[in-house]
Amino acid sequence: MQAEVISYIRFTTISPQMIKKMSVARLIVPDTYNDEGYPIDGGLVDQRLGVIDPGLRCKTCGGRVKTCPGHFGHIELVRPVVHPEFAKTIYSLLQSTCYNCHRVLLTDQQSEDVKNAIKSIVVEEDSDTAAVLTNMEEEDNRTLLMKKLKSVKKCPYCSTPQRKLKLERPTFFYIDTNKLKPDEIRDWLTKISDEDLNMLGIDPAATRPEWFIITTLLVPPVNVRPSITLESGDRSEDDLTHKLVDIMRINQRLEQ
Repeated sequence: MQAEVISYIRFTTISPQMIKKMSVARLIVPDTYNDEGYPIDGGLVDQRLGVIDPGLRCKTCGGRVKTCPGHFGHIELVRPVVHPEFAKTIYSLLQSTCYNCHRVLLTDQQSEDVKNAIKSIVVEEDSDTAAVLTNMEEEDNRTLLMKKLKSVKKCPYCSTPQRKLKLERPTFFYIDTNKLKPDEIRDWLTKISDEDLNMLGIDPAATRPEWFIITTLLVPPVNVRPSITLESGDRSEDDLTHKLVDIMRINQRLEQ
């Protein structure tokens, strides 16, 4: 049998739909164990997510501690949240598109020139050096394009004057002095076309920018964040579980 060679690995963001597809349970209870010491259904150690206690069976696969691989759950956020790791990318996308019609701030001719420039970059087959040089050339072209887009004062399509956009770390966005809410940012990003995203260096077949705004949170399996039993006999939860409890409690307060 001939071995296959891995040519590349692609890291992408996960869509809310994919998170729900991966998940075995929606978690709604910001707690872990009941008074009898058993996992609470809908809580952060729900037995559908796997088990860490020898006497229990997973409610998803039926396995025990040594055989259950663990399963993902999810939390649906009441309000969307900007992912801090993507704040700079979001900022660039907002600067590059019209806040009124959401099209890239290039004329049809300029857009065609950019597309032709991207198509003209050819990678030689089986050439690592050519691939590296191509990536560098693409990066240089994208940098020049972003600088040009940031200087546009009026949308070439709807003629709307472009207002000043500001990013205040970590995740606060302003148009002039008006703060943009995460749901407004998500709506803007949703309306950017696949064609424009390609020009801006994002492959829409792999990632959509509205996924940078978190609406559904993936919760890792129980065996990834196991609790421990202290000398006193009390159970102590993993730091990640504590943080997820905090998120769920805030989520509940926002829902009320």
